[in-house]
Amino acid sequence: GVVDAAAHSSLAVRDLLRGESTGLPSGEAIAKLFGEPPLSAAELDHAWSDGTPLWFYILKEAQHRGDGDRLGPVGGRIVAEVLIGLLRADPAGYPAREPWWTPTLPAAGPVFGLADLLVFSMGGGSREQSR
Repeated sequence: GVVDAAAHSSLAVRDLLRGESTGLPSGEAIAKLFGEPPLSAAELDHAWSDGTPLWFYILKEAQHRGDGDRLGPVGGRIVAEVLIGLLRADPAGYPAREPWWTPTLPAAGPVFGLADLLVFSMGGGSREQSR
């Protein structure tokens, strides 16, 4: 969606208008699609006649379900699916060229995650060792 930036100096307003003009589903609709309980009216602290705009919903979800410092289930899944989609679409990436590859660096649990990579890259060994 094209939004006249000169007419709307607020990035938040432009994002809300762009979401509406492109027909993005509401945050509640995406939460339902993902099988997540939607935010309550009290958590949203605002009433939207056609559902909460996704951008606003993700911010409120982070505030209430991510303790204000990380994404909640809907926002986190959207970001994760985009990153995974990019990795899978890259013909030069590991998923395409070496699908059997698995990380060999130490992990804190049964699954090697980004936090494990960050701790290791900072010289901390594994997350398990740095606790």
